[in-house]
Amino acid sequence: MMTPDQRDPIDFPSGITILPAQDDALEKLLEELLEKCPAQFILLSEASGQILSIKGERGSADIVALSSLVAGDLAASQEIARLTGQYESFQSVLREGPQSNTFISEAGPHMILFVRVSKTVPLGWARLLIQETSRQAMEIVSTSPTDIQNLELGLDEEKLSQLIGDGLDSLWNG
Repeated sequence: MMTPDQRDPIDFPSGITILPAQDDALEKLLEELLEKCPAQFILLSEASGQILSIKGERGSADIVALSSLVAGDLAASQEIARLTGQYESFQSVLREGPQSNTFISEAGPHMILFVRVSKTVPLGWARLLIQETSRQAMEIVSTSPTDIQNLELGLDEEKLSQLIGDGLDSLWNG
């Protein structure tokens, strides 16, 4: 059995390379999102639609096709935002459905996070966790494997309380 340090890096068409320590950190972060949101399904892909990770119940969906469509959807949404002067990093696309809601979120310039949550999960809570996960995923792939342990990763209660407080403050302070 290979140890994490013996695994080969994974190179993707968008230009990113995921090293074993980065892959392990991404997997741990996505497991936390699956549990704490709670999410029904999570797909992390790189910008061209190549699958990086899958978590949760995928059902009968063709995951390769889904990943490609998610990448195209986000690219179109980004271009609409640019044309209308509304583009910012880490934006999300929300689709409300009859039993679940889906979020497509930028995770930096090279990754996309697709998350499906039950209609019972408050939208603000899901959005907060998905945006934080997207931000941390970008940090992971932007950090050398030897420095990953120095990052403040995860969705622990203290960090989530701070994010909620910051969100409430922004409502009152404009």
